[in-house]
Amino acid sequence: MKTVIIGGGVVGLTSAYELALSGHDVGVIETARCGAGASHGNAAGLRIN
Repeated sequence: MKTVIIGGGVVGLTSAYELALSGHDVGVIETARCGAGASHGNAAGLRIN
């Protein structure tokens, strides 16, 4: 399956990695360098239950 991830932050890159491990053909679209965006600002908003 082909999958496109919008955003190369922590969540986007982790999602792409996990999908690739499970056999997906994954592409990541990022306007700048991957990891250079707003992931640091969103990290406090991530909740895992």
